[in-house]
Amino acid sequence: MVGALARVNLNYDKLHPKAKKVSDELGLKPVCHNPYLNTAAQVIECVHCFEHARKTIQDLLKTGINYNEEIAVGVNEKSAIKVKAGNGVGAVEVPRGTLFHNYELDEKGLIKNANCVIPTNQNINNIEHDMVKLLPEILDKSKKEITLLFEMLVRAYDPCISCSAHYLNVEFTE
Repeated sequence: MVGALARVNLNYDKLHPKAKKVSDELGLKPVCHNPYLNTAAQVIECVHCFEHARKTIQDLLKTGINYNEEIAVGVNEKSAIKVKAGNGVGAVEVPRGTLFHNYELDEKGLIKNANCVIPTNQNINNIEHDMVKLLPEILDKSKKEITLLFEMLVRAYDPCISCSAHYLNVEFTE
């Protein structure tokens, strides 16, 4: 699993004390494998990020900011980036997990090819394994309840909007 729950599990000891307090209040103790608590982990991360941002702002207010320092590339001819063909890969942590992206540019700097590996795709295997585990536990429920529980499971992973609406089509066979 990728995303907030995985990060909280891995980085719990590094969380801001206020985020740990929220974790305690929400009943999320690492290592937690309950995908339904992914949203709780996102709340914990929000508290951590807010407190980190607050401290960063306080530090900047204490030390000041040198507005004369050039911090952007390409603001004048000397520092401008020359356009050429090439390929670039990047990765960034986002609330749903890690987003990997790769771009190929032509000699004019136009995108020829792009490939994004989104967290929803990275979580599909886990979602399916969780469904296999969940099904025997809920067979005594009504068809409506089973469908709802599967939809809740998919959405617990915080998939993209398209996947949250179209990932699952529950069919019952006798």
